[in-house]
Amino acid sequence: MALKHFITHKIAKLEKEPAATVTYSDLEGEVGEDTLSGYYQRCASQLKGILLQRSGKRYGVFNPESPAFSALIRNWQKEAMPFSSWARKAIAHISASLDSTDLLVDGYIAVFHEELADADKLYIFHLRYKDSVTVDANLNLSETRYLDFSNTGFGVCINLTDWAQDEDAKYITFSFGRGDRPLQNAILEAIGFTDTLNTTAETEEFLEIVDSYSRTLPEEQAFEYKSKVVDYCIEQDLRGEPVVFEELENHLANETNAKPAEAFSHYVIEKKKERRKQPTSAGATPEELVAAGAPVADVADAVKAELIPDRKKLKGFIRFSGKNKDLSLSFSAALLGKDIEFNPANKSLLIHKVPESLLKQLSAKSTDSED
Repeated sequence: MALKHFITHKIAKLEKEPAATVTYSDLEGEVGEDTLSGYYQRCASQLKGILLQRSGKRYGVFNPESPAFSALIRNWQKEAMPFSSWARKAIAHISASLDSTDLLVDGYIAVFHEELADADKLYIFHLRYKDSVTVDANLNLSETRYLDFSNTGFGVCINLTDWAQDEDAKYITFSFGRGDRPLQNAILEAIGFTDTLNTTAETEEFLEIVDSYSRTLPEEQAFEYKSKVVDYCIEQDLRGEPVVFEELENHLANETNAKPAEAFSHYVIEKKKERRKQPTSAGATPEELVAAGAPVADVADAVKAELIPDRKKLKGFIRFSGKNKDLSLSFSAALLGKDIEFNPANKSLLIHKVPESLLKQLSAKSTDSED
C-alpha cells in the first residue's frame, strides 16, 4: 500500500488571540487495511490532485539557516520517533510561527506519508471545512461538518527520496490556496523553505525564445506553433510533469507534421546558453560553477533542458485578457494588428471585426433604441 500514514490535527487562531490553539489527534496515523483506510486513501488522492492542478506553485529546498523543521523530519526518518509523535511536533512548530501575529487560521492540518516505487513523499495540507445540515437515520435534520476541498488552504509536498539523495534543486513543492496570502511568510519560515526555481522568470524567458523561433517560420505557421507549444506546456503542468524540450520537439513534429520542429529543442537550448554567458556574482559562468562542484542553489540558473512552466504566463502568451467591474475582454493574440488594433498613445483598442453573437445583441439594442 502506497499510503503509510495519515493523521489530522485541528488548529484555530483568531485575529485577536496571541496564540493558536491546537487539538491533537490521539490516533497513531497508521493506515492499515480496515474499513476506514478507504477514506484516507480518497482524501489523500483528492489533496494530491488539488496540489497538482494548481497554478503558481513554488519550488525549492530547505534553507540550511532554518533547520528546525527539517531536523524533525530527519529524526522521524531515523526512527527516533513514531510518525504520530513527529506529526504533533511538526504541527506545534507550525502553530508557534503564528503566535504574536494578527493572522487568522481555522480548520485542520493533515499530514500524510506515502511510499511509491520511485520516491517516498511527505505531504502537509491545511483543510478548511463547512457546516451544513443533513438528514439522519431517523429522518431528523441535524448539523454536520464536512471538508471543503474546493477551498483547501496551503499544501506542501516534500520528496524525501530526492532530498536524501541531494539530486534535486526543487524537492519541495509549495502552493497556497485562496485567501492564504497573509499566511505565506509565516508558513514558509516555519517550514524553512527557500525558492530555487523562479518559474515566472524562466517561463518568460522560454516564451521570448519561442516567439523568436516563430519568426523564423512562415507567417501562417508561426501562431500555430506558439499555440501548440502553449497547449503542450499547460498539459504537462496539469499532469505535474516538466516540459522537456526534446520531448516537446517530438510532440511538435507529430502535431504539425513539419520539419522546422526538428530544430526546436536545439534552438531553445542554444538561446538559453547565450543568455547565461554572463558571469555570476561569484565571477564564474554557471557551467564553471557546476564543474567546480558548487552547491545546487548557486547554479540554479544554469542551462536546463527542461522547464517547469508558469501557467498564467503561458495563457497570456497567446491570449490577451482583462476585466474590471464594467467590462470583460479576451481575444487571441493572433488578432492583434489585424482585426484588433492597439493605440498606445491614447491606450485604446479598435475592433474591426465584432463576434457575431455580440453583433446581434448590439443590433437588437440599436433597433430597440430607434423604436
